[in-house]
Amino acid sequence: MTMNASCFVFSIAPRRARALPLAASLVLFSGCGKPPAAAPVMPPKAVSVATAITRDVPQYLDADGVTTASQSVNVVSQVEGQIVDMPFQQGAMVKKGDKLAVIFQAPFDAAVKKAEGQVASDNANLKLAEDTLERNKVLLPEKLVSQEQIDTFAAQVDALKGQLEVDAALLSTAQIDLDYTTITAPVDGMVGTYRINVGNVVKVNDIPITTIQTMDPIYTDFVISESDFPALRARFNENGGKLTVHVASLSDAKAQRDGELTILGNAVGTSTGTVPLRATLPNQDLLFWPNQPVHVRILLDTISNAVMVPESAVMLSQQGEFVFIVAPPDKPGGMPTAQMRIVQSGQTQEDGEKVITSGLKPGEQVVTEGQVFLAPTMPLNVTELDGQPTASALGAQAAPGASGAPTPAAASDTAIPAPAAASDTATPAPAAASDTAAK
Repeated sequence: MTMNASCFVFSIAPRRARALPLAASLVLFSGCGKPPAAAPVMPPKAVSVATAITRDVPQYLDADGVTTASQSVNVVSQVEGQIVDMPFQQGAMVKKGDKLAVIFQAPFDAAVKKAEGQVASDNANLKLAEDTLERNKVLLPEKLVSQEQIDTFAAQVDALKGQLEVDAALLSTAQIDLDYTTITAPVDGMVGTYRINVGNVVKVNDIPITTIQTMDPIYTDFVISESDFPALRARFNENGGKLTVHVASLSDAKAQRDGELTILGNAVGTSTGTVPLRATLPNQDLLFWPNQPVHVRILLDTISNAVMVPESAVMLSQQGEFVFIVAPPDKPGGMPTAQMRIVQSGQTQEDGEKVITSGLKPGEQVVTEGQVFLAPTMPLNVTELDGQPTASALGAQAAPGASGAPTPAAASDTAIPAPAAASDTATPAPAAASDTAAK
């Protein structure tokens, strides 16, 4: 048997070949030919990269809620009668005491006068009874009147006093009813539309004439999970019963305003596991409207020197959240590679930056775009760094052919030898192999 670097040649002596089958006497060539081709170089993956930074950020709770008028009043009549005037303008702002409607007053005015007459009669009768009592008292010592008569006169005085109080109360009731015929705004706010028109007869506590909504200040009602409530309550108590609340309209991005958390619910909902809360906001310019859906953010605390990366850098796997770290080249002229790093994240801020609570240090660079089909140790071509396009970043994004990063063609020539050269060097001519085996 003879062997060289590129081919194993087996030969069998002629004598032994006579005793063996014809197939065994053939010369066997094993492993002769071209060497296996080298694995192709993986092209770099184009990615965008951002640098982890630190800054102070707020810690907050988010919820969805709805605005509510601080006062909502149904204006109803407290006496029965026909509406003769409604002097208010629908949809206008009114002040407490402004006239809204007038009910036909003649019957109520007559009732007041009747009651006044009865009170006057009671006063006259009472005055007569008191004078009679006083005149008879002086006759009692002379036995000109009996004690029984004096007691009767005194009882008449007391009875007339009682009757006067009753009739005076009836006069007050008649006057109140007369006052009720002029319906005024009970609160400041925006008046609604007519719910009933002039000429209709209204009854006591019947159909509302209109409604008034007090919109400054305005409330925002929302709920949070019972699991978040202990931390919120602790911060609420520490701040003296106040917490800053940021409210933003869901339909208008410009409609945003800060207010204060003023009311904590007094019970946890048994079916929902949530706690109702209420915030109060100034609304003099009527930025918010009652029953408007809003987003609520409650500011609990400030996190100092939090590590921040763009939210798009954080991915999710079976092991949990992770990011791709940009690892520097392992040799001069090499390219940076991707490394997978498990992290734990916190809240996302309004600018899209996400808090990283563990697993990442400030200054480390993470991939923010191009993670699809990206795998650990894969070479990277950084096309954007911290939002700025770049042709050469991290020493590995030089233009093709420039110093520091070999071109794909050069890498291919170095890793994979030319097929012709490999054949000429490693594989001897078949005739030579046959001659050697026959000798």
